[in-house]
Amino acid sequence: MNTPIRCLLIDDEPLAQELLLDHIGQVPTLETVGVASNALQAIELYQELKPDLLLLDINLPRMNGYELLQSLPGKAPWVVAVSSYQEFAFEGFEHNVVDFLLKPVTFSRFVRAITKVQERMQQQADLALSPTGSGSATTASSHLSIRDGKMLVNVACQDIILVEAMSDYVKIQLPEKTVVSHQRVSALEKLLPPSLFVRVNRSFIVNTTKIRQTDGHQIEMLGGQTVRVGSTYRAVVGNMIRNGL
Repeated sequence: MNTPIRCLLIDDEPLAQELLLDHIGQVPTLETVGVASNALQAIELYQELKPDLLLLDINLPRMNGYELLQSLPGKAPWVVAVSSYQEFAFEGFEHNVVDFLLKPVTFSRFVRAITKVQERMQQQADLALSPTGSGSATTASSHLSIRDGKMLVNVACQDIILVEAMSDYVKIQLPEKTVVSHQRVSALEKLLPPSLFVRVNRSFIVNTTKIRQTDGHQIEMLGGQTVRVGSTYRAVVGNMIRNGL
């Protein structure tokens, strides 16, 4: 990668902050753009700095790290979660974090997590520049090259009805078939044209042109599927309704 990954460190423990800042400083491909000690400060810095990566402590006061992620505007950022408690790990992967680090974080383990982040970023870049597409994943006419098992499938973004997250996989529903690909929904979400797609809960992204009707609490797709709207996403869906989808 030619430019450093811009990191926002979010941790309320001074010693943990110091250790992670030292780790970041030893990795040439990383750059610290901000440090936050609580969720409200983190939200402000996130909106101001627009970092590439969050190093996110889960045990924050008043609002934990996962609640913080649900409060962030726009598309989900790349996230490496950090905690002293292993039991938070499973929930982390439900929130599509790239990796989960247990405190105290060793440098070798930190580097492995950053390597995963770089691999995901490279995968996103490779898909966006696929010769089968237009070179841009932000236009409605673009195509994505999606790996389905051992096959590489050409998918027109406008043909996608919905995307469903299934742990490390995504299920992409098309008019005539369903494609299952080994990747995180957060990575795929960043490649989909925001003018066409909206996330309606943790597990589902829908094509707004394929919506038959919605009351703001659930969405019925043209193919007959019904998708529940998560409470944290209802404002976005409500705005869609006000603007006539």
